[in-house]
Amino acid sequence: MTDVKADERPAQAWAELPEPAEPEPAEPKPAERAHWLQRSTAGLATLLMVAMTAFCATSPLGMVLLLPLVAVTWTLFVRERDAFRTLCIAVGGFGLVIGILLAFFGFFPVVPSAIVLLLAAWADPRRSPAVAWAFAALAAMVAALALTAAGALAYNAYLRPSYAYSVDITGSLYSEDGLPKVDFRLDGVTGIHEAFDDPVTRVQVTYDKSLTGPERAALREALREVLKAFPGAGPLKDCGIGDCD
Repeated sequence: MTDVKADERPAQAWAELPEPAEPEPAEPKPAERAHWLQRSTAGLATLLMVAMTAFCATSPLGMVLLLPLVAVTWTLFVRERDAFRTLCIAVGGFGLVIGILLAFFGFFPVVPSAIVLLLAAWADPRRSPAVAWAFAALAAMVAALALTAAGALAYNAYLRPSYAYSVDITGSLYSEDGLPKVDFRLDGVTGIHEAFDDPVTRVQVTYDKSLTGPERAALREALREVLKAFPGAGPLKDCGIGDCD
């Protein structure tokens, strides 16, 4: 039997020891998601922007709303908390600046959605429940006021019955000294309005909505006689629902 040398025993024992296990890499912490209240508020801003875009679709400036609509809708596809908040602030702030500039031209639809989107950025109950719910309630109020105003305008523009007759004439109803060229003080007439649309002038004659059918027919014939004072006057038209500007 061969003896193992004394100086070889420690090396042999060391070789037989197991190698230390490598520490397992820590799993990355999942990114925190935006709160459902924030996402709901951003969805309200998107719904508001869709409604405003649909309402202004027939306006010459309606195409301007397509870019803000895409930007506001984009926030719904961002789930990570910080990225969502940053995007809401960026889109809402930029939209508010653009909305204020457009407001100088009487075009307000971008402003409500921008305000609601800015409120969505801070509507996070994990930071402060009271502040978050207050901002969400304020966003709901802004959206409700904007939708109410848009609904009223839509009704007046497209749904409200117009009790008037319309006719196109050349020149103006009034002389240079400001006096009417003809007398429109007929029974049932409640107002005369001019809208200059070069090269003609559109005249709108409103009448009392309580007039009966025969009374309206009589007023129509009387207006035809009055309009003979304007050579080349267009046909007298009945204003329908929302088409008498």
